[in-house]
Amino acid sequence: MRKLLLLAIIAMGTSFTTGCFSFVDWQHNLNHLRAWNEDLDRMHRTIDRYIFNYDYDDPSRDIRYESPNT
Repeated sequence: MRKLLLLAIIAMGTSFTTGCFSFVDWQHNLNHLRAWNEDLDRMHRTIDRYIFNYDYDDPSRDIRYESPNT
């Protein structure tokens, strides 16, 4: 019951923070979520740039992530 309540709170919080949530037009909702995701990505890159001095656009820092499974 606690997990279901937590999931419901998260779902409601997400719907309220993404803008005008619609139960009819799901493409409109996806556009809001996509814009929200891009804002979070931009914020993450800004934090990396100013705090950790990491610039994603610098070609000399072409570090590729390798999965532990490879």
